[in-house]
Amino acid sequence: MTAEVGLAGRPPCLTLRKRYLVTWTGISIPGERVMAIDLNSNQGKVSGGILLVKLEVALAGGIGQLAKVEGVYSESVKYADGDWFVLVRTDDGKRLGVIGSGGQAKKFAGEGSLKVKLCPLDTANSAALREVFPWTAPVPVGRKVSFGTGDRLGVATPGHLRAFEGCDVFPVLAQQSMREMGRTGRSARDVIDDAGWGVFEAGYTGTFAADADHIKQEEEVLSCHSLGYTMFTIDASDYIKIDAVHLSDEQAVKKFEELTEAGELKSRYLGREWNFAAGGVGVDITFSPVELARCSLVYLQAVKHMAALYEALRSAVGAAGADSAKYFDFEVSVDETETDTTECDHVFVAEELKRRGVVWQSLAPKFTGQFQKGIDYIGEVAEFERQFARHALIARQLGPYKISVHSGSDKFSIFPLVGKYTGGYFHLKTAGTSWLEAVRVISVRNPALYRLMHSFALERFEQDRASYHVTTDLGKIPALETLSDEQLPGLMDEIDPRQLLHITYGSLLSTTDSGGAYLFRDQIYRTLYNYEEDYYEALRAHIGRHVETLGLSRG
Repeated sequence: MTAEVGLAGRPPCLTLRKRYLVTWTGISIPGERVMAIDLNSNQGKVSGGILLVKLEVALAGGIGQLAKVEGVYSESVKYADGDWFVLVRTDDGKRLGVIGSGGQAKKFAGEGSLKVKLCPLDTANSAALREVFPWTAPVPVGRKVSFGTGDRLGVATPGHLRAFEGCDVFPVLAQQSMREMGRTGRSARDVIDDAGWGVFEAGYTGTFAADADHIKQEEEVLSCHSLGYTMFTIDASDYIKIDAVHLSDEQAVKKFEELTEAGELKSRYLGREWNFAAGGVGVDITFSPVELARCSLVYLQAVKHMAALYEALRSAVGAAGADSAKYFDFEVSVDETETDTTECDHVFVAEELKRRGVVWQSLAPKFTGQFQKGIDYIGEVAEFERQFARHALIARQLGPYKISVHSGSDKFSIFPLVGKYTGGYFHLKTAGTSWLEAVRVISVRNPALYRLMHSFALERFEQDRASYHVTTDLGKIPALETLSDEQLPGLMDEIDPRQLLHITYGSLLSTTDSGGAYLFRDQIYRTLYNYEEDYYEALRAHIGRHVETLGLSRG
């Protein structure tokens, strides 16, 4: 049996100032106050209120020394088949506390005794956690409204879950791209494991997903699948032949006729009409020879590549056809281009994927305007509304599948439109904004560290901006020496400082000195560990603002 224990009215982490007595199967440890836990009880009840405690004495019977426990995460207390589990804070980071000697407890490796041990949050124990508590493992989203919270540091999940509390949305708590992981020094396994521990810490027993974001190659897809990822966002930008957009009409048609599939494509698209209408929005689509030529030249190879990766996934899970959605979510991304996705482009990609047997849950078009990282939408909102309404209509009636909005952090001016035209049926990806909330906490709690990070970011900016399209003006950022410590957090409310600290996150997390020691990484993690409640609450408020502006209901 598995029982859940909640400590009503307690903060998520309790800093303990007393020593307690823990008793289990006849063994006891003296302390200032008595508390008993009957591990032989089939009811899984706790008497005394708190499960794990601060201990500085050797365990009885020569069992060994239990590390200092600074506090427990009360929401994480769980009971499974005679054993107790709880996430605790120690002076050396978080550990899983295990009390008991049953079959579940034996699955975890750690320091201590057969009866009581502290376990590192490592790969082996992550796998054991998912086995004992299956709700710490991701599952597919399916066709539900969903929200991706890219956690670049691996410590944000409890805060993200607070933002979603009472909200009808499926959280994608593990979401990182290969590029992000390369810059943060984390692995795909780290990302999924960290999310699972965050779920356990928060006491969340609902569902969540893991998104292998912007993956391009079959080996990446299969590797992430083997690790337990449940969503795969396919970035086919290497196969999108955007140069064809710049061909003259005559050149495009001539090049199209050279395709071996030209005859079949003409028979499928020319002379056919697609009509979509709902909610006052109507779209009527026909392909001219030139439009068909351009769509084919730009997207056909990308469609073939996405279909090949889909088949690789199907083979890996042993699933067939329409049942694939039971095993994984497949997102089609065509947003990594220079030009907007037209309605003809959308229909062409969708029809060609369907013809190849691909079942997908979401599609990410390239919209008008600029979706720069960590700031609001830049562009004509009215034109975005026109485009988005039509793409959402096509997705709803040609699928249904979700429209996915990438680089969705802080796009507050268009969020109401996303909610309106999808009927609350969409996927949104965020990532950088959670990192920036971490930077905000650092600016408040460790201003000296923030000043060092800011100065270093200025040095790295020109090099790091190469892979981003941004309009950052460093001249608009106040000189640090003109700002008091109390003014530093306000920088995270301004466009240019936000982009400065966003774009350089990889350098800030990975740069080392001549001796191999990190310049900032360890200090960043230590500050956020010391003030994690501040970080969780910042995420609750900021991601919560996203949720509310999108019009997602709260129960």
